Amino acid sequence: MNAQTHSPRLTRAVEATTVGSILHGAYGDYYEQIVALRHFKKKNPETRLVLFFATDLRKKEMEVFDLSFADEVHPRAALPDVPVDRFFQFQVFDEELRQDVLDHLPANVLAKIDRTHNRKPWTCVRDAWAEDPALCDVGLSDVGRQRLPQCEAENRVPPGLFDGRFTVGFLWRYRKPGGSVSDRGQLPMDDLIRLRSGLFRRLIEEYGAHVLVCGMNVVTTDANRERTDNKYVSRALDVPADSVTYLQGLSWGLELEIVRRCSLCVLMASGFSEALWFKRRAKATVMIDPPRSYLAKLLWNRMPMFDVRKPRELFFQLRQPHTADRVMRYLRGKELLPA
Repeated sequence: MNAQTHSPRLTRAVEATTVGSILHGAYGDYYEQIVALRHFKKKNPETRLVLFFATDLRKKEMEVFDLSFADEVHPRAALPDVPVDRFFQFQVFDEELRQDVLDHLPANVLAKIDRTHNRKPWTCVRDAWAEDPALCDVGLSDVGRQRLPQCEAENRVPPGLFDGRFTVGFLWRYRKPGGSVSDRGQLPMDDLIRLRSGLFRRLIEEYGAHVLVCGMNVVTTDANRERTDNKYVSRALDVPADSVTYLQGLSWGLELEIVRRCSLCVLMASGFSEALWFKRRAKATVMIDPPRSYLAKLLWNRMPMFDVRKPRELFFQLRQPHTADRVMRYLRGKELLPA
């Protein structure tokens, strides 16, 4: 046989498989799917991995992250035209994914998606964390690094803020009825704002903290609606104005990168808080006021986030409301405050 000739069977055996995945959902869902797919690519380096974004807006927003682990990245409009052998698909039972994407795909493309297995990103993220926690810290792309200084300036982050000063990042999230996480047991918004204001006044007065807040003091407009609607509120904390900076929802990924640099992060439960915990890893990151249904999901899925599987931590999380005194005792006990 001529050395240049290969049998069809041998040729097919050495050809790389091409696997597609449609990223969809909220920003936190996208981030966790990206982490899971980084892990998939590391475990299957010979596989060609093709990403499709369910919405053009999310594609533009998430381009601040390094997606170079994927061989190709496309908008969902390219799904019928980009050849893949099969899909490694997350949350295939999701109603929004079905209505917005799956119901509009040609039959030959749809046949490559297993619609009987509702693969959860959390399961893959948990495996990635156990194998290599660095996989869960998705870095910035060239675009992200170029845009970050402008995002900091537009958010009026004080120059040199992170150079030695004690900084506290705070993520506000208030659960509305009918969401994916139950609002049952949640305090009224007025009470939560009062409690959080008391906590951050203490940190400012006793430790000279500067607080960066994400999710508050933002007016929803047509320009930021997709990032802020139903999550950000126009209300502010009752703290000294010169000791707080409110991030304005200009970029989910870049504001995640800004907050990660804080000395301490105090977070209410959301996809943003999950991504921030993974990016900060060993750094001081604390969750407060989580809905009990959210804690149950963390435990059920054996997620490593916030150490909730440790009895002492779970006791703290269940003992709500998280008053300023209770949180301050917790922070001191874990030696998370300046000496």
